[in-house]
Amino acid sequence: MKRVLSMLFLLIPLVVLGCSQQKERFDHTTLKEELKEEGITPKLPTKFPMIITGYERVTPPHETNIIEVIFNGKEGGMQFSLTIQPPPVEYVNAEGEDVNVNGNNGFYIKGPGPSIHWTDGDYHYILTSYSEENGTKEKMIETAESFQ
Repeated sequence: MKRVLSMLFLLIPLVVLGCSQQKERFDHTTLKEELKEEGITPKLPTKFPMIITGYERVTPPHETNIIEVIFNGKEGGMQFSLTIQPPPVEYVNAEGEDVNVNGNNGFYIKGPGPSIHWTDGDYHYILTSYSEENGTKEKMIETAESFQ
């Protein structure tokens, strides 16, 4: 009995630690429907490295085919920005680290405001973090790979 209890005391912290490092699920159903009504069907994030409490669509003052969504975190304020636009997108003097997002070539630019850029199908994506903690290359790739 003591052996079982001591194993439980060792196992519980490991489970809690493992769960605390998982990404937070994000239900993108409403946003996906909004964009579908506008005639576009991009992939959207399903997980973030923290809790997202809501999102805002940014509407530019002029007509454009670029969509921007701001994701707000539980910790307060803007945490991520997602820009969606049709490819091809050309960058001039963009220096970043090559990355792979679900089999698609892209690049990561270290902060401030670290971002990951890639094209998947009919859309080019730019995911920007406004948090040093959540803007690491690894966390940005994990978030980008959650797009569905």
